[in-house]
Amino acid sequence: MIIVGLGKLIEFGRKHANARRSLIAWKTATEQANWKTKQEVLKDFPRARIISSDRARFEIVHNLYRLIAQIFYEKRMVEIRFIGTHKEYDRINPKTI
Repeated sequence: MIIVGLGKLIEFGRKHANARRSLIAWKTATEQANWKTKQEVLKDFPRARIISSDRARFEIVHNLYRLIAQIFYEKRMVEIRFIGTHKEYDRINPKTI
């Protein structure tokens, strides 16, 4: 998959050094994926939560942080919509961010 918004990932990794390894693992697995359905997302990331038909929430560092991505299956593209702490996540609407 092509990842849009990698700058958000890089910047978050700079601010939160403890997240770097998990972010790299997420990025690598996502780039190697060829998801066509939400079930395929869950196969690669069993602890992910499907928010809607084209959005998923991924756990980073054992759910210390959360990443919201919009998935464009036909275009093989994943857009990072949000990455933050639980406290930050609680202040957003994952369906609309």
